[in-house]
Amino acid sequence: MSSMHFQPPSRDAVKNKFITSMSMLLIVISLYVTCYMLFFRTVEVDVTRDAGIEYRGEDGSASVRVINRNQNYNQRIQEFMDSITYEVTPAKRLKNNDVLTITAKYDETLASRYHVNPVAVTRKVTVENLPERFADVSEIPASFLKKLDERTKSYLNKNMDQILDEDFTSFFIRSEVELVDQKQIYRVFLDGKKSSAKDKIIDIYAITAKGEVNTSSKKETLKVKEDTIYYMITYNEINTSLSILDENVYGEKLIINDALDMNKENQFIDFMKSKYKSMYELHIMKSSV
Repeated sequence: MSSMHFQPPSRDAVKNKFITSMSMLLIVISLYVTCYMLFFRTVEVDVTRDAGIEYRGEDGSASVRVINRNQNYNQRIQEFMDSITYEVTPAKRLKNNDVLTITAKYDETLASRYHVNPVAVTRKVTVENLPERFADVSEIPASFLKKLDERTKSYLNKNMDQILDEDFTSFFIRSEVELVDQKQIYRVFLDGKKSSAKDKIIDIYAITAKGEVNTSSKKETLKVKEDTIYYMITYNEINTSLSILDENVYGEKLIINDALDMNKENQFIDFMKSKYKSMYELHIMKSSV
């Protein structure tokens, strides 16, 4: 019967087992730390840092809104960030150098669930760079007025079919109205006397077209004639931003009586003063009469 002898593990075997055990321990610790960092560690989040401030209007009468632009956070807290809304005071009748108070509102349940500690919940912001009204009509850049010339032409080209169909009411209803001529006769700057009356630039065009007119009261006797209407394109909110929103551009036919001669500047000025009452100071910028 052979005898059995216990052989202790070699030094290399012990070393390998130790390295393996330590490696496994480090992996476990690393997983624990990662799990803690991702899911359990309380993190501080500046909830007003990425608040998006959007102004509307000009110095003295502007308004503001604050929107949530919190994006590109890690998946853990993005749901919380998406819950943030903002309140801002004051929000209307703003002028440059006013101080706004922005306050963040958020879902407290989500903050607790994702271990978020919101900081900088309130932030002070100074209003700046609001566009201002021109102190004098002479301050309006010539380059801006040239752009308005092109925009007026574009507006008329785009809307001419509708103008011919709807605004030439003297022609027979089934008449095919044709454009004969269009000519700018005035450009006017309306300087608002109150903050609620926005400064405007107005282009006045004489538009001539031809169409059929019924010349008999007894039967349908049609004859081609020409007629001229006066059309006004208004650019609202003229200020140092030198930008015009599409919603601030509109056109309309001027309703005038037969006795008014639009080619006489004094009569035109009286008409415009009557139309806008005492809200504006009127300045003729361009006249071709």
